[in-house]
Amino acid sequence: MSVDLAPGDRFGRYKILEVLGEGAMARVFRVFAPQLKGTAALKVSRNSLGDGDSAARALREVAVVRTLNNRHVPKIHDAGRGPDGHVFILMEELEGEQLDHWHDFDTPLPCGQAVWAVHQACLGLGEAHAHGIVHRDIKPENIWVEPDHNVRVLDFGLARSWTDSDDDLSANVTMAGMVMGTPRYMQPEQLHTTLLTPASDIYSLGTILYELLTGHSVYFADQPFSRVRESYRDRPMVWLNAHDDEKPVPMGRYRIADTFPDSLEKLVMQCLRKKPEERPQDAAALGNALGEIMHYDLGIATAATLRIELPWGGYDERLLLPGTHRIGSSEVCEIRLKNDKMPQLAAILSWDGAPEFPELRVLVDELPVIVNGINIEERKDLGPADTVKLGDFELKFNYPRV
Repeated sequence: MSVDLAPGDRFGRYKILEVLGEGAMARVFRVFAPQLKGTAALKVSRNSLGDGDSAARALREVAVVRTLNNRHVPKIHDAGRGPDGHVFILMEELEGEQLDHWHDFDTPLPCGQAVWAVHQACLGLGEAHAHGIVHRDIKPENIWVEPDHNVRVLDFGLARSWTDSDDDLSANVTMAGMVMGTPRYMQPEQLHTTLLTPASDIYSLGTILYELLTGHSVYFADQPFSRVRESYRDRPMVWLNAHDDEKPVPMGRYRIADTFPDSLEKLVMQCLRKKPEERPQDAAALGNALGEIMHYDLGIATAATLRIELPWGGYDERLLLPGTHRIGSSEVCEIRLKNDKMPQLAAILSWDGAPEFPELRVLVDELPVIVNGINIEERKDLGPADTVKLGDFELKFNYPRV
């Protein structure tokens, strides 16, 4: 049964106030939420999912999406299956615009702004990747820019949860498996396998960053972005064939590329490689690489100083750049604290850069994580003078003045 709601109707306990938007798989409403004593945004699947495997899969994924909680994703207040089997997510109302409304993609965005926007998207997407969620529909419409230029990633899990219903793409494209997402930003591996990894989202982010920096599409040289978009809007196979077979147009073809550092062009082209294993492997890796470019090449992100007091005496001091930093004893951790008591991965420190302060997410129960004498079990927004104690190690931060 298709959802058909209008202002004044009710969906469960939520009163519909306004229709905010529609997509192939869901509709979004402004509603009054009694538990919040105010308004929120309610996304409802277009079709009922009944009691089968698709409903079970949707609800499992919704349960994971509810655990995401950082300033670069919407806050989820409620989720589940409502009347007639429709899956719903109640989230905070956001001010601002979609990325493609906030910026005219025919015009290159200043290099620093483009890198900053995608870096923030990486911080939001990185938590999802850490939970094993691959977004699969990263596109400008799913990146939201708030009035203070904070960036949020929208619609986690929707492509996976609700693609069993018919949509235009699945009706027009036939292959061994069902492709998911938006053709302009679809990953080459979707044409060959149903297994997508976080590196699949990196391809889509790289496509967006290329477009923001150049004002052109990755695969159609010299034509304005809007002309390419309109020319092939209803021809998904043109896009899919390009992702599968064509080489990206070198960014150096456009004069604007003379203003980019070589490291940025190299990173963008790495994100666009056909083989997933040759790209940055997740949003944390891409975000950290962009953080280094912002600091060392563009000079728009000033590093903090991290001082680690060692349990055997003395200290270790290093630069802390904007990005996602894993803390633990494993060699893969950006902040490695090595002793017998330290788990391989104990916590994650995420930092936008100044003037913001980091967020600490605790990942283990067996190790005490203490901030200013208070035990932290899940997450904590750090302040300018906070000290973090992980087991026998103590972390102190010195932030840049802005």
